[in-house]
Amino acid sequence: MKKLVCRKCGNDQFYVLHVNETLCKCGARLNKLSDYRAEWPPGWKKHLELERERQAEIIARISLLKRQIDKSLEKRDQAGFKKLTNELKACEQLLRDPKAKSGRQVNNVNGKMIT
Repeated sequence: MKKLVCRKCGNDQFYVLHVNETLCKCGARLNKLSDYRAEWPPGWKKHLELERERQAEIIARISLLKRQIDKSLEKRDQAGFKKLTNELKACEQLLRDPKAKSGRQVNNVNGKMIT
């Protein structure tokens, strides 16, 4: 369950005046649910930053793979093309659905595995 806090001051302690009305310590009368905001659980910012960093790594890897695919097409390297397109598909699936585990291992530019 999320903790409700005052939208104006961020305080989480209220006095109940009536059935549908509470009073915050800052003096604001809170009647509607939109007068409150939900308090996020601790550590959500770090989790969000890690998720964005992971997505940025995957997008960069996709861009590099597309360049390498173009080069392999110019060289008419069919084996390299198939390998790179399979890796590209795995990266795109990780970007679309991060919770679905792919059977393939995807590495970023530095050689670390992206999970």
